[in-house]
Amino acid sequence: MPSTRRHWLDNVYLVYFVLHIPILFCVDLVPFYPPSLWSTPTSPLSFLGDLRSYYLSTYKDQFFAPPPAPIPSFFPLFAFWELVFHLPVAVWAVGALWGNKEGRGQGGLKGKDELLLLVYGVETALTTATCMWEAWLWDETLIGLGEKAVLLGGLYGGYLAVAVLLTGDMYMRLLNRVEAVDERRKLQ
Repeated sequence: MPSTRRHWLDNVYLVYFVLHIPILFCVDLVPFYPPSLWSTPTSPLSFLGDLRSYYLSTYKDQFFAPPPAPIPSFFPLFAFWELVFHLPVAVWAVGALWGNKEGRGQGGLKGKDELLLLVYGVETALTTATCMWEAWLWDETLIGLGEKAVLLGGLYGGYLAVAVLLTGDMYMRLLNRVEAVDERRKLQ
C-alpha cells in the first residue's frame, strides 16, 4: 500500500480511537460504575446519567434502556469486552498511531501492532453487526423504522464501517508482510 494512503488511514484510525475513549467512559462503561456515582441528580457524575437519558430519548437505543427493558443475553458480555479489550487497545492505539505521526519509526505500525488491530477489527465488526441485527428486530412500537435507520445507519453503521475498514487494511498489511517473507525465502 502506498505510504500516503497508509498514513491517511492511520489518521482515520487515530481519530476513531481518540473519539472512542470518551464514548466508552461516558456511555458504554457507565453501568460498571457504582450507581451512587451517576444515577441520581445529586450524584457527583450525574451528567453521565443525563447523557445516557439524552442518548436513549434521542436514538431509542434499547440496549441502554433501564430495567425492566429486556437486554439480550450477549450484551453484558459485549460491554465487558469493551472494558477489558476495547479500552486498553484504544488507549494503546492512540499512543501507537500518535507516535507514528510524530515520526516514530519509519515503517509506521509494526507487524505485531497490525495483528492486534486486525483482531480488534474482527471482534468489533462481529459484535457491532450482532447488535445491529438485534436492533433491526426491535419492536416498532419501541423504535420506529426511521429511528432505526438513524441508529443503525448513522451510529452503529459508522462504527461497523470503521471496523470493517480496519480489518481489511490490517489483513492486507499483514498479507504483504507474509508475502515479502515468502519471497525472501524463495531467493535463499
